[in-house]
This record gives sequence, structure tokens and C-alpha cells, in this order.
Amino acid sequence: MVLLTDLLSAPGLRDVRHLAGPLDARPVTGARLETRREGLVQAPGGSLVVLTAPVPGLLLDVALREAAAAGAAAVVLTAGHGTTDMDGGPGTPAGTGSAATDGPPADRGAPPPLPATVRALAERGRVALLAADGDLAALVVAVERAVAGDAADALARVSAAAAALPGVAGDPAGAAQVAARALGVPVEVRLAGPGEAGASAAGPDGEVRLAAPLRASGHTGQAVRSVLAMAALAAAGGGRGDVPVRSRGRLLAEILVAPRERTARLAARGRALGLPVDGHHIALRLETGGPGERYEALEPVMSEALILLRDWSAGDTEAGAPAIRWNAALADEALILLATWQIGPGPEERRRLGDDVRRLAGRLERDHPAALRCGVGGAHRGVLGIRATAREAAAALLRDPAAPVVVHDAAGLDRMLTEWYASDSAREAVKELLAPVLALGPERAGPLVRTLQAYLDHNNSPARAAEALHLHRNAVGARIRRVTELTGADLADPEVRLALQLACRAVAAGAGPAGPVPSAEPRSRR
Repeated sequence: MVLLTDLLSAPGLRDVRHLAGPLDARPVTGARLETRREGLVQAPGGSLVVLTAPVPGLLLDVALREAAAAGAAAVVLTAGHGTTDMDGGPGTPAGTGSAATDGPPADRGAPPPLPATVRALAERGRVALLAADGDLAALVVAVERAVAGDAADALARVSAAAAALPGVAGDPAGAAQVAARALGVPVEVRLAGPGEAGASAAGPDGEVRLAAPLRASGHTGQAVRSVLAMAALAAAGGGRGDVPVRSRGRLLAEILVAPRERTARLAARGRALGLPVDGHHIALRLETGGPGERYEALEPVMSEALILLRDWSAGDTEAGAPAIRWNAALADEALILLATWQIGPGPEERRRLGDDVRRLAGRLERDHPAALRCGVGGAHRGVLGIRATAREAAAALLRDPAAPVVVHDAAGLDRMLTEWYASDSAREAVKELLAPVLALGPERAGPLVRTLQAYLDHNNSPARAAEALHLHRNAVGARIRRVTELTGADLADPEVRLALQLACRAVAAGAGPAGPVPSAEPRSRR
């Protein structure tokens, strides 16, 4: 069963215009050329009748009634109807007579509006009113081919898809749209379900999967499968020059987790596959969810993140910035995004990368329900540098569990604080300064210690601390007063401020008496 909604998407019929009436009232059984209006009464049920001669406006109502009585699916008006009198005398532009019409007057060169009576008759009689120009014989052949669902129709659909798919290489959404137009059915970027046709191919961001309804078998069903297969290959194909991308992603994951002694052999494989192992690298580590569900949540993030970062980097390159190569892998229950430069990134390149990371965090937070956090490693060279920057990105996330983006401590302050705290005098100083606060327990002490650190880091500014913590400044003020009440500290004394700042950082880094304090402001409060 073929409805007009499906038929009008078939090759050779996309220029047919819908004027009025339902497109899903009757199945189309075939096409018929008719030179006289009177022949409509003999139209077979379900036929699409192409009127080759103009019908005067007053007789168009009669034509629709006759088509409805015969059970026709549609009446197609041809080029001669553009200046046919629908309401007045011969030669009068359609729709300019005395009958009421829908819409404004027609623009020069545009089809005239239909009278309201014609629209009402089409709806009531369940007959679609269409318009077409050009080769009417080819129109009839295209209708018959689509209705029959034969090999010729399948070949036409496959050919139409093949002609358009190269223009959307590397674009899964674009490939799905092209396939949908060729097949006349919805095509979605997802895994196929029961009763659906599906296809997949390895792409730069993982496996691309397409799904579409499988409404028929035979030639039509084969056309659906063939077009989906071509579309999946086009979607995964080298619109961005990443072949064989699936192997590169797997190799990157292996480099990140394999024993150190295997890295030389893995580096050789990387060079053969086009993975830029010898460049200068900075890793981004995206984490979300709990154990056992992270890969499932991060897999759809990988595609969007890579596309955004590559597009932004391409824009920077066009503006004169050094080129960046982006690769990705799922490893260690995280998504690792690796930025690689041929020459070590300078301050300006790092600034651009930081801007892109913050933009990415904002986009991903908007587009994905799971809370995502991003750690940024330092710059390192070579295959061992890939591992080093990934480790630093992971360490950065441990340093501040509340922040959506945390950059590696390039100055080594956290390491120095840990070493400083190893001395007996330092431990005693931290214990003495923060003991009244830490005695409250991790859940109550955490917000106070973190607020005190932000307050001191921002030069005793409640407003800036509130902005950094995503709190109201009154909440910051209340917490600082609570800390001073508990500790008796004089925050006007610069030496006391410095001692407290060091103590807070030591606790936050996990070196304090109670270990790292938990996050008290989850991202949902921001």
C-alpha cells in the first residue's frame, strides 16, 4: 500500500506540489493521463489522474466531485492551470473572481491561491489536489514505478541516494536526511530496533548506526537496506580525513592503559595508522556517572565533543593559529580527548584551548543529562607524553571535585603542599588552625573549608568567592563568620590568612588530618 505522503518523496516526483486535500486518504493504485475533465468519472479507484488540459475555474468544483465519486486518490493540475479562470471568465487569473480565497493575492510568477470552496471540496471528498509541470509522461512512469515497488523503483532510489551522499561525507545527521529523502521514510542516527532495517560503519567518533522502518520486502526492502548501508558508510567516511579512525581510537586507548614497556611498539603502530604520537599533546579527561555506567553515558558525548572541538580548532587555524589534531578514546572509565600540535603549544595556544574547553563544558551540560566534569592535563611530547598528560588530567579532577573544569596544577603547588605537610610542624599547624572546623565531620566541614579557601584565594572578596562557588554572597558571609567563630582566626592578619590558605589547600588535596573534604555544592545547584 502506497500513500501519497510516501509517493511524493520518490525519485521523479519531488517537484509535484500539494495544493489541497488529504495525502493519506486512499492508497495510490496507479497513474492515468486524462485529456478531458469528463474522463474523471471513469478513473479507477485509487488512481492519480493527471489532467493534461486546463479546467475552467467553475468546473474545477465539478471535477473534484467527479474524482471523489470515482474514488480517485488525487487530481494533478498541469501548467495550463496557472492562468485558468477559477471564478471569473476565461483569461482571468485564478482566484481573482468573486469567490472567497485563502491567503493573500498571488505574487507574480507564483501559483494563485485556491478558492476556499475548492479546498473544502478536496477535504470533504478525500481527494488530493496536486500541481506539476514538465514531462507528464515521465511523471506517470515515476508514479507507476513507485506504486509497483519494482526493481526500477529500487534502483532509482539507490541512484538518488548515491548522487547526494558524497556531499554529506562525515556528517551522520546529513547522511540520514539524504537517505530519508531517497527512501521516503524517516531515517534516524541510532541502533535499529525490532522490525526495522539498520546499518552501521566505523567512524571517527565511534560506530555510526542508522535505522529506518522496513515497511516492505522484495525490491523496496532491498532499496532500504542498500541506501542505509551507503548512508552509514558516507556518515562514517573521511569528511575529516580520519581513516582508519576506529583503529586509531582503539590504539589510543591501548596506549593509555598498556604497560610502559609496550609503548615503543604501540608508537610504531600509531605512526602507521596516522595517529600523531610524536607531537605535543594535551589531554582532556571527561568523567560522569558511577562505575559500570560511564562508558554508556560517555559514548554519545564523544561524537559531539569531537565535532565541536574540530570545528572550533579549524576556525582558529583559518585565523592563523597552529593546527590541532584531535583524537578520542574511551579508557579508564573516562572519555579522553587528545589535542596534538606539531610544535609545542605556547601561551596563546593554551589560552585558546582553555576557551574551547569551557565552551565545550557549557554545550555538553546543556545537551546531555548526565553531569560531566573535565580535567585538563599539561603539555607533553611523544607517546609517553600522551600517558603523562592523561594522568595529569585525572589528577586535576581529584583536586577540585566541585568544579566542572579543572586545569592541571602546572606550577606544582599541590605537590609542594603535600611535601610541606609531611613535616611534623606543618601537620601540627594545620591541625591547630582547622581542628574546630574538621571536628564537625566531613559533611559539615567540607562546605566551610571550601568556602574559606575560595574567600582567601579571591583576596577576601565575598562576591568573587560566591561567583566561584555558585553561591549567594550572603551564604559565603555566613560561612566565613562561622569559621571565624570556631577558629577565632583574625582574617585581617596577613600571616593568619596565608596559614589558613595553605591549610585549606592541604586538606583539599587530601593531605589534611581528615583527608579530602567532600563536595557540598553539586553542579545541579549552579
